[in-house]
Amino acid sequence: MNKKFVSLVLLIAVALFGVSTAFAADTIHFAVVGPMTGDSAGQGIQMKAGAQLAVDEINAKGGINGKKLTFEVADDMATPNQAVIVAQKLSLDKKIMFVLGHNNSSCSIAALPMWEKAGIPVISPSNTNPTLTRLGHKNYFRVVVNDDIMVSQVCKLAVKDLKVKKPALVWENSDYGKGMKDVALKALPALGVSLVGEESYVPGVDRDYSAIVTKFKGLGADGVLFLGDYTGAALLAKQAANLNYKAKIVGASSIAHPKLIEIGGKAVEGVVSVTSFDPNDTRAKQAAFIKKYESINKERPGEWGAHAYDIVYLIKAAVEAGATDRASLIAKLKSGKTFDGVTGNIKFDQFGDVPDKKAFVITVKNGNFVSYKTK
Repeated sequence: MNKKFVSLVLLIAVALFGVSTAFAADTIHFAVVGPMTGDSAGQGIQMKAGAQLAVDEINAKGGINGKKLTFEVADDMATPNQAVIVAQKLSLDKKIMFVLGHNNSSCSIAALPMWEKAGIPVISPSNTNPTLTRLGHKNYFRVVVNDDIMVSQVCKLAVKDLKVKKPALVWENSDYGKGMKDVALKALPALGVSLVGEESYVPGVDRDYSAIVTKFKGLGADGVLFLGDYTGAALLAKQAANLNYKAKIVGASSIAHPKLIEIGGKAVEGVVSVTSFDPNDTRAKQAAFIKKYESINKERPGEWGAHAYDIVYLIKAAVEAGATDRASLIAKLKSGKTFDGVTGNIKFDQFGDVPDKKAFVITVKNGNFVSYKTK
C-alpha cells in the first residue's frame, strides 16, 4: 500500500476523531490543578510535591508498562472562576489522561461539567463537601473522607475530649465551608450542646478577626470550631491571643498544614485538627514516605502531599490492571478494588467516595504537629 496514502488516512483520522488513547504514546501525561498562589497555596504546592515524588519514583523504576509519567501544573487560585478558566483550557488537551485536583470543593463544583464533557477522570486529594459526589458526575473521585465524617469527628472531639460546653463556630464562606457548617449544626445538638455564636469569613479577603474574637469572648464561648483554611485559623488564633481570649480552637483538615504554625507562631499552640493523614505515622510504609518527602521538601507532608502521592500510584495500579484510555481508567477506578496507600485503603463506592477511610487527630505542641490521642 502506498505510504503517502496511509499517512493521509492517519492524518484524516486524527483530525476527525482526535487522539483518544494517549496511553499509546511514550508517556502518560496528567495535570495537577490546585492553588499555587494565594492563601491556600501551601496546599496546592504540597499537591505538586506529592505528585512529583511519586512520578520520580515510578519513572526511576522504568515507568508504567514502560511509559514514563509527565505532568503539568495549573493554578486555579482557589477560586471557582479561575478553576473554570483552567478547565476550559486543559480539557481541550487530548494528552491529559487525568486530573489530580481540585483542592477546593467550590472549584470542583464549578469545573467538573467541563472535565466530564471531555471525559477526563478527576481525582481530588482534598474535596470534602458532602454533596460533591452526589451531583451525578461519572468521572469524579476523591480519596479523602467527606465532611459528614470529618466534621462530625471535629464536633465530637471538641465536646467529648476537650470538654467544650459553649462552642462557637467560624466557617469559610465557600461551598467547602458551607458544607462543614451544615454538618456541625446537626452534630452539635446531637452531642448535647448548643452553639452560642456563629460567624463566617471570606477566604483570601478577610484578615481582621478581632470583632469575631470580641463577640465570642463576650458570649463566654469556651471553644471555637474553625471550619476553614490554615491562614484564617492562624490569624484568628493570633488575634485571640492579643485579646487574651483563651478558648480552645478545633479545626477540620484544611488547617493541618505547616503554614498554620509558620503564620500563627506561639498563638496556635494547642490547636487541634482532624485530618486524613498524620505526619507522625510510624508504620513502615508511611514513615518511609514521610522521611523522603521531608528530605526533599523541607517540611513534613500534610494530607495534600500524601493524597497526591497516593493518587499517582493509584493510577499506576489502574493502568497495570488494563486501563488504556480515559474511559477505561474511569472503569478501573469504579471496579471496587482496594488500593493500599500511605493514607490508608482506597476503595471507591458507586459515588466515588472512600467511606471506609478513617481520619486522624493532630495538635500543635512545641511548634510542631504531634499525634493527639483521643479519650
